[in-house]
Amino acid sequence: MKVANELWLPDVAALVSGPDGIVVRASDQAAELAGETLPEELVGRRLTELLVPDGAAWRLRSRGPSVSLVRTAVWPHHDDGRLLVTVLLDVSDLATALGRLSSDKQVWLTEAERAAEQGDPSLHDVQRMARIGTWQWDPRTDVLRLSATLRELTGQAADMRMSFEDYLDAVHPDDRAWVRDTWYPFVSHQHPVEVEHRYLRPDGAVRVFRLHGSATRDPDGNVILIGTTQDITEQRASDPSLRYRATHDVVTGLPNRAAVQELLSALPGRSDADSLAVLACRIDNFKRVITSLGHDAGDELLVLLARRLIDGLGEECTVARIAGEDEFLIICSDLAAAGGLEALTGRVSGLVRTPVPVRDHLLQVSASIGAAIHDEPSDDLEGLLRFATAAMSQATQHGIDQVRRAEPALMASADQQVRVEGQLRDAVRRDGLRLHYQPVVATDGSIIGAEALVRWPHPERGLLSPGTFLPVAERGGLLRELDEWVLRTALRDAARWPCSHGAVHIAVNLTGLVPGDPAFGDVIAEAVAESGIDWHRIVLELVETELADPRTHTRRGMLRLARRGARFAIDDFGTGHSSLARLKHLPAELIKVDRQFVAGIEHDAADRAMTHAIVDMAHALGRRCIAEGVETAGQFHVLRDLGADAYQGWLFAHALPEPEFATLLRHTPLYVPPPSA
Repeated sequence: MKVANELWLPDVAALVSGPDGIVVRASDQAAELAGETLPEELVGRRLTELLVPDGAAWRLRSRGPSVSLVRTAVWPHHDDGRLLVTVLLDVSDLATALGRLSSDKQVWLTEAERAAEQGDPSLHDVQRMARIGTWQWDPRTDVLRLSATLRELTGQAADMRMSFEDYLDAVHPDDRAWVRDTWYPFVSHQHPVEVEHRYLRPDGAVRVFRLHGSATRDPDGNVILIGTTQDITEQRASDPSLRYRATHDVVTGLPNRAAVQELLSALPGRSDADSLAVLACRIDNFKRVITSLGHDAGDELLVLLARRLIDGLGEECTVARIAGEDEFLIICSDLAAAGGLEALTGRVSGLVRTPVPVRDHLLQVSASIGAAIHDEPSDDLEGLLRFATAAMSQATQHGIDQVRRAEPALMASADQQVRVEGQLRDAVRRDGLRLHYQPVVATDGSIIGAEALVRWPHPERGLLSPGTFLPVAERGGLLRELDEWVLRTALRDAARWPCSHGAVHIAVNLTGLVPGDPAFGDVIAEAVAESGIDWHRIVLELVETELADPRTHTRRGMLRLARRGARFAIDDFGTGHSSLARLKHLPAELIKVDRQFVAGIEHDAADRAMTHAIVDMAHALGRRCIAEGVETAGQFHVLRDLGADAYQGWLFAHALPEPEFATLLRHTPLYVPPPSA
């Protein structure tokens, strides 16, 4: 009987065995690699029969004349109560495959280890053969647990448990900062991650590890981070292509963060080190290119710009790509040779501004540039990257095609950002934030819903609004973690509200946790189950730009929740790059008119016409329309005459702490201005 592999395997070559090392399931791709016709022909055979060692790598034993070199990872998990181990083979994007696998399976590392030790040793032999160990990290306790194989690879004691910071202490100093920069966004966003780094064993040996991680839930429903670590020292030494892939960006071929770290570590000893400059360069309106032409066109633009920067700058400049999809980094080792900072930034701006041919279009783009100079012997070279990025962010705030230098005040601000980011991370994890709720009212003043708005009672600066700390969260990779906290807290609060006038809906803004995330549906469902709230009371607000180029999995993620009763709202509608065709196919029931149109609606004919068009369009598509930022009676009357379905703003109530909002619910309807004379 054919096994339904698609129910339990990612779409890759994979074998599944019990702790005795005997294959119980296999994918079609694995059978093809092994020279078999059907995956069932691999069932019942031992992993050690199918996989044979070849130095530091594995080879898959094949019946054909050729033998396939495979890239592997061993993944312990449970399936219907049975302990199984999946061996992923020949995976080009291993981190994504692991994320897809762990999103469906619960992983209990300790049980996997115990079963492997008690059963046939072949599974443990396979892990040791591949030099792959497993790990598990609990964010609540900060305990990092290593499997027996990983303890052997790291040279740690048999009973070793450590925090992630303890692990970082053993990472090579030149790799430590970028491993940390990769890890914490991974913790916040819980997207699959892949990172390579050098590790200093207690015996003095330097090993190269490839770490893969993903997020899942333990048996109690708590988020844990799990992964594999493989020792690839010999592979890196013997295969130049592996070295290249580890140090270069996949899209552009430019040096990545690992290569930049190596370059910076070599520069201080040079005679021209006091003339070092770092430029962070962000392409203005890059999302507009993706929205209009698609992601492939965006990649093509990046490749062309990368080549233009390399060809147009001197040998003293290294062009790299280490951060967001729309950013480049330029390291100049000799400012004098480049003609000085002003000449260098001007040349970079000019190179980016020159029209670029992409997909039969001639694109005119520009760049916002931040620059930092190493002009003191005590300057921290790693800090230059941070200061240049901070200057770039400041340039972006002043419009397009801007240049800013990291002056002392800006550098002090960047240092403060690091401190505040740590405080915010601690506040999110220790329930140090607060939610306020602003009512959404119908035309008669009855409260039909509320929007959850997060506040931060900062220990030194008082109560902070989202506009103050959301940029900190974004730069620190905390948006997803913040979204999850708001979601859980808001649903839990709303489930307790009095329903004497009907059950009001609860709206939650999502910016870090979005439908394209593989775990999106699971996170929402778990928050709903935890709170006990009815699905029909939930409104998930997404900004228009997040939905401008929805992929199939984005729409699928939204539809899955919509079928359960959740509703979606498009926030700030009219401020992004709207498309009626996209809106037609998105399961978004609510359209929120942005406050910038509402503000001038009484006196500005253009704002009134725009709002009228949005309301009519929403109704024509069967959607309801909510107007934000309603502050005056005149605005309310115009919006009501235009056909708005609901209203939100200071005219009715400010955002209130939960106890006050619960009290307000008992006194509806709210005040509604009488018709104007």
